[in-house]
Amino acid sequence: MRVVLAGFNTDRQFSSETPETISAAYARISRDPRPVWDLREEAARETANARKSNSRIVFGFGHSSVAEHAVFNLDIGGISRFAAEALQSFRLASFMEKSQRYIRMEGDWIVPEGLPEGMSGVFESTCRELFGLYGGILEALEAAGVPAASAREDARYVLPLATACQMGMTANARELEHIMRRLGAWPVPEVAALAGAISDAVEPAAPSLFRHTTPVEMDSFAARSALSPRGVPRRAVSLVDGDGDAAVGIRLIAERDGLTHGRARSAWRAMEGPERELLFEDFRDRLGVHDALPRIWEMARFTFELSASSTAFAQIKRHRMATISASAPYPGSGIVVPPSFAGTRAGRLLSCGRAAAESLAASLPVPLRPYALLNAHRRAVVVCMNARELVHFSRLREDSHAQWDIRGIAGRMLELAGRRAPLTLSMSGGKSAFGV
Repeated sequence: MRVVLAGFNTDRQFSSETPETISAAYARISRDPRPVWDLREEAARETANARKSNSRIVFGFGHSSVAEHAVFNLDIGGISRFAAEALQSFRLASFMEKSQRYIRMEGDWIVPEGLPEGMSGVFESTCRELFGLYGGILEALEAAGVPAASAREDARYVLPLATACQMGMTANARELEHIMRRLGAWPVPEVAALAGAISDAVEPAAPSLFRHTTPVEMDSFAARSALSPRGVPRRAVSLVDGDGDAAVGIRLIAERDGLTHGRARSAWRAMEGPERELLFEDFRDRLGVHDALPRIWEMARFTFELSASSTAFAQIKRHRMATISASAPYPGSGIVVPPSFAGTRAGRLLSCGRAAAESLAASLPVPLRPYALLNAHRRAVVVCMNARELVHFSRLREDSHAQWDIRGIAGRMLELAGRRAPLTLSMSGGKSAFGV
């Protein structure tokens, strides 16, 4: 594992060497009448005082948002896909990860700490076997005429979550402190070590902005929730709950006509179908393929229960404005088999990989079992999205360039939600549907 501080924001105008001076200067804006550039100049000139100010305001007064003005860029390498999932579960950070879809994997995996005595060799040999099967599936698919890019996309279903990855990450100090505390509570040594490595990288650069990094009980609860396996539903996608068109339509009327919510609701109820369509049509006609819908669309919410492969979940988790509760995969949770495997020996190779992975996982402590399981293994995922985010999700995941697994899930989600709120979601569809 390696975590490198690649960069952080500094005051270019006044040559500060730490993001703490910007945080301290901006913290004073609410109470100091001087121009903000004068506040920045003073903070840059008096770093020690800026640090004292940060400590007092962020931790003494509890104004944690001040720490959000310090932003860090981190290189993270030599961690498993399993640890990457833990890190990327945080909402207010940005990540770019090495893609198994586009890059051929070359047999690099992480052996977790905490394995039972004598299991390291078994773990290594199983990973070696799985990567060998990965190569065999690639050959089988390419021999069957599957393009090389599509073959890589589907062969990765046999790879374990122990597969090594790297990423770039950007986050502010407030979120980093939260990340360090939460990850530090995980009963998985690699994840806890990742919290420590992030701390070692960022704290020396801005010591006044990091203090509460020791896990508390709520952090342990969050870690246990992420590791607990839940029964995988039989259906790939179910709509658990969802609003109708009234949730957005009432607010459109209220804002258009300057009405209270109660009066707008009465107006909505009095509307006939064609009138309601006209209400939404104005927005539909003006919406460009890259435009975000107005925030009024956030008034409608939809909750889905999914049975998703780890490959599909890796794409779902990127939509961090959604509320996502995912269980860990477990032996016997079932797998997703790529359609391209039909009629080739790839299906048999995947079955061999599943058997080897589940045999290894059954021999490991529960928190470490996901390391052995495959990208193909299913997990239970509950996703709550507002209509604005759901349309954005549709733009990316229903697009013809989207990966087939997530495209199928997204299509079913929009189909089910569209039955509840056909007007609200009439702007959905992948970018390719709009000629892009």
